[in-house]
Amino acid sequence: MKKICKILFVLLISFLYITTISAKNVSVTVTPTTAVVYQKGKVVEPVSPGVYSIQVSIVDLVFVVECDGYDSEQFIINLKSPSTMKVNLKPNRKEVSITSHPATADIYVDGRLMGQSPIHFTINKGESKNVILMTDGYDRYVKSVNFNDQADIHMSYNIEMVQNRRDVNVLVDAPSAEFWVDGVLVTKGKNSATFQLYKEKPVELVIRAEGYLEYSRMMNFNENVSSYNLTKELAVDQAYTASEPGTDIANKRFEAMVKKDMTRDDAIARMKYYISELFETLEINDNVAGWYRTAWNVEQYPDKIIRSRIELKQVPDNGDGQLKFKLLLQSQVAYKSSPKDEDYRAWDRVLKKYAKMLSDIRNLIE
Repeated sequence: MKKICKILFVLLISFLYITTISAKNVSVTVTPTTAVVYQKGKVVEPVSPGVYSIQVSIVDLVFVVECDGYDSEQFIINLKSPSTMKVNLKPNRKEVSITSHPATADIYVDGRLMGQSPIHFTINKGESKNVILMTDGYDRYVKSVNFNDQADIHMSYNIEMVQNRRDVNVLVDAPSAEFWVDGVLVTKGKNSATFQLYKEKPVELVIRAEGYLEYSRMMNFNENVSSYNLTKELAVDQAYTASEPGTDIANKRFEAMVKKDMTRDDAIARMKYYISELFETLEINDNVAGWYRTAWNVEQYPDKIIRSRIELKQVPDNGDGQLKFKLLLQSQVAYKSSPKDEDYRAWDRVLKKYAKMLSDIRNLIE
């Protein structure tokens, strides 16, 4: 009898011990909170989002945690489990967003055009995506996006593209200027010009404006300037101040009638004497034909060479007995230091010392 009582006592103590131990709950926190926990294929209901209270059993309880976009996990709870547990699922798919500056860039992912900024796509575990950004005026941008690049499930990239071209505006105080870039005329007849400057390609800007010296400077993309105010940098042209408008007389032929009482020889002598005071050499001196032309008088100025000459030619008699000469004052300009003949062009100004030449010659013979 005593032996039976002893056995019953031991069994009671064991039962009470087991009951006490198995009565505790294990709190399990699951991340993400949207995950679903299964036990033997049945859904376990959480006590709050992502938190589960599971009663300890004398046997191992196996649980499976699943969530879309994450690797599934399993955990076991038994008498040896701590009172609190955490289960963090690892993502197997991530969301990628790409924002570009400028936002006009076309974005390609693995060769497929996805659109313009911002764009979104998914990337799976173990994958990498080849991303290319392209837009006019900027360097092509290439990047490999890897699943493991960022820990967050939402991977974001804010891409600043590198500009390789920009518009440059130049302003001067001359009302009518010519703007040349690397020898190409960009704008004419304005006080400003806009042109494109390219990365790693310096260009020479030349500005020509009546009344000012030719201006030149190298423009470099790395200066990172989009607007140049050059109103104080143009120097006054000495050739301009030494001349006056000559649109009515420069490079035009005029007739001069010799007075009735003046002989041909007298008229020629007067004209030759007058022009000899201004020009040293006659290039053509044909008394028979009545054709006279001076050699070029060349005047050097800081950025220009001005050359001038006069030509007198007797007009054939048309039967009226009137002796006539045609007068031509040529005025030409070149911008080179050692120009060739083809570098000169007609100039619509005349040097002041020649400005009265045609009227003076007329007064001598008419």
